[in-house]
Amino acid sequence: MSKRNDGDNGMERTGRKKVTLEEVASAAGVSPATVSRALSRPGRVNYKTAQRVRLVAQELGYRSDKVDAFTEEKLHGMITAIVPDINNPAFSTAIHTLQSTGIRRGFSVTVSDSEEDTDQERRLLSNATQLTDGVVMISPRLSDTVLRKAAQIKPISVVNRFVGGLPCVTPDLTESLTEAISRLVTLRHRQITYLGGPKLSWQEGQRWQIIARLCVRYGLKVRRMQCEAPTYRGGWHDFQGFLDHPTTAVIAYNDVMALGFMAFLKQHDVSIPEQVSVLGIDGTRLAQMFEPPLSSIIIPRREMLEIGTTMCIDRILHTADPNETPLQRRCATSFLPQASIGMANSADSSSRV
Repeated sequence: MSKRNDGDNGMERTGRKKVTLEEVASAAGVSPATVSRALSRPGRVNYKTAQRVRLVAQELGYRSDKVDAFTEEKLHGMITAIVPDINNPAFSTAIHTLQSTGIRRGFSVTVSDSEEDTDQERRLLSNATQLTDGVVMISPRLSDTVLRKAAQIKPISVVNRFVGGLPCVTPDLTESLTEAISRLVTLRHRQITYLGGPKLSWQEGQRWQIIARLCVRYGLKVRRMQCEAPTYRGGWHDFQGFLDHPTTAVIAYNDVMALGFMAFLKQHDVSIPEQVSVLGIDGTRLAQMFEPPLSSIIIPRREMLEIGTTMCIDRILHTADPNETPLQRRCATSFLPQASIGMANSADSSSRV
């Protein structure tokens, strides 16, 4: 009778069932790909994770002459970022950060524009999970369920929105909006109009809730007007309703909407800030080129994009320790007062518009 070779029928010479790579992965609480990398290419895995995998493999008696024979996937060396509107300077100016962060980690970066269309965003996400190693979703409009399902296929990080169970980075707007609205109160404003953003935007809900809560705290009257789109043209959209029932101060969902609204006011001979004070959210450089310069909440998008891209790549390379790396990161924002806000002449000065 011929001698049995190692590995025949999954048995070792001792007659004991051979421990599989999948069993090591299950016991260590990681993926089989992480086990493969930890044992063959430990430099691509977090040190503590690699150490845990090695200890578990040793305890279980795992041996393999060809750890590299198992591959969960072949890396393409590419990640995709999906944005809702690439023309918005808040997004376009941060794309360089995406690219430079990816290059430092050995990844090329492609950027896709969903054009505020959820069907298009869904198609772009589906393509990205098939063709790239991971996806950075920037201000996505898709549901949490869709995003979490896609994250089961490829690593996904989310910027400017919170999605439970996924690595996310969001701006902390409470302190900066508190400072801004407090300044309006000091300038004797008593009524505020909020120009709302996209209904499917998570940030839209967050911003409105914070503003509404602060207005209650300071005893201000606040109303919400829906814009056609979160763009310059959206801010220019026919706001006859505002002219019929004006307020002395306006806060827009983002800078480009605020600039469009300022152009609308000028077209109707409404002076800024003598009759209406205007505040944006984003802190784009473009906002400082207008006359008067726009007061704004500065969101550190470059920092957020760098964190979000790093989160995604760490997941791709299995270098993030899930026990130590937080899923959610929050970045501080700041209030930049400029000439677009000023003193309200009287408690009912809105009647002058």
